[in-house]
Amino acid sequence: MHVIIVGAGEVGRYLAQRLGAEGNDVVVVEQNAAIAAAIGDELDVQVVIGSATVPSTLRSAGIDKADLLAGVTQNDEVNLVASLLAKEAGVAQTVVRIQTEELRGPAGKPLLDAMRADLIIDPDADTADEIMELAHVSGADEVYPMSDGDLLVIGAVIAEGSPLAGSTLSEIGALYEPDWRFLFGALTRHGETVIPRGDQRLEAGDHVRVLTSRSARREILELLGAAHRRAKRVMVLGGGAVGSRVAERLTAEGAEVVLIERDAERARVLSERLPRVTIVNGDIEDVDLLTEESITRMDLVIAATGDDAANVLACAVAAAGNTAFTVAVLHRLALLPLVRQFGIDAALSPRTASANAVLRHVRGGTASVATFLESDIEVDEFLLEAGAPADGVRVADLHLPHSIVLGAVIRPGSPGKIVRGNTTLHAGDNVVVFARPDSIPALRRAFSP
Repeated sequence: MHVIIVGAGEVGRYLAQRLGAEGNDVVVVEQNAAIAAAIGDELDVQVVIGSATVPSTLRSAGIDKADLLAGVTQNDEVNLVASLLAKEAGVAQTVVRIQTEELRGPAGKPLLDAMRADLIIDPDADTADEIMELAHVSGADEVYPMSDGDLLVIGAVIAEGSPLAGSTLSEIGALYEPDWRFLFGALTRHGETVIPRGDQRLEAGDHVRVLTSRSARREILELLGAAHRRAKRVMVLGGGAVGSRVAERLTAEGAEVVLIERDAERARVLSERLPRVTIVNGDIEDVDLLTEESITRMDLVIAATGDDAANVLACAVAAAGNTAFTVAVLHRLALLPLVRQFGIDAALSPRTASANAVLRHVRGGTASVATFLESDIEVDEFLLEAGAPADGVRVADLHLPHSIVLGAVIRPGSPGKIVRGNTTLHAGDNVVVFARPDSIPALRRAFSP
């Protein structure tokens, strides 16, 4: 597939990396020459310097043979014009990133319809959704719904004293025969992530990603030793599009929410729009203010400003109280090591939230996609088509690459079931899979006729 990605920012770079790893022909269009040079050195993709609003630039990027154009710059106008030019050139699929709130609403619908984009992505809404999943499954540092939310991928650190620490996956599996309620799909230790097999022994301090049912989420968190509790008192730092959405949704669920916003006019607007939220006008880097507002006694603290350093600092202050579960939104991943160092529980990035939505669309038969900040392993949901090589075959007889593990099968009218070696797959099954990007083509060959 020939893919043109407009914009080499955090979302564009991440998409180029993921789609390139799958063997697609990826071209990145970027106006800034220095950024273009950097991405050309970093990734095995073609880079075209110029504006995607100029037809000649798109011709240089191969618009005549493109299957997909994704406009993911931070400039809505550039994304929209690039999408329209792509459609005029006959490109089958276009994706447009829109940040202007009014354009995403009813007033902007006529314009978006005229531009004929196939998918509109909203980084703020996607990030807010991820934060809400963490709020509902406190104790986990990652939560990704699969199978329309019936199944969850939960990321968490195995705590000291966890009953699972010291056991191999085979030993753990034997305890839960014959019906497994969870499956370990990825394990990170000392910065290295692997897809674990039966002889893998778990240790305290390992970060694991576990596929489980929503109904069993508390059980697996207890086994991992991850504390969980309902967030009744919440502090949201930053009243932008992400913070205000999260504050509004948590208040509707019955939480007592305090929101701190630095801009006085924005704080005034929010106080009128969110009457049930306590709005405080102040700087989140003011430790005295945070202390005065009882940040260390909150159940949940969410730092969602556009200033990464301020988000990390404020969450570090909250983490010092050993009470709040802390979530920091990061745009620059260079700060990611500070998250663990300062005891911050979870970090989110708009790049993964938006990229997951694009990957779901690009892959067509994939119902869900989850990618992660610190690993190239991803979780996908694939439809098994009639006549495919895997149709009617036991999982143990598939002989897929070792960088793939099948996690669960979802059949119409039935809840998802964890896959075993003797599970037989059938056409129409949706299968949740842990895989590295370079294994996706092999998976497609097995699942498509």
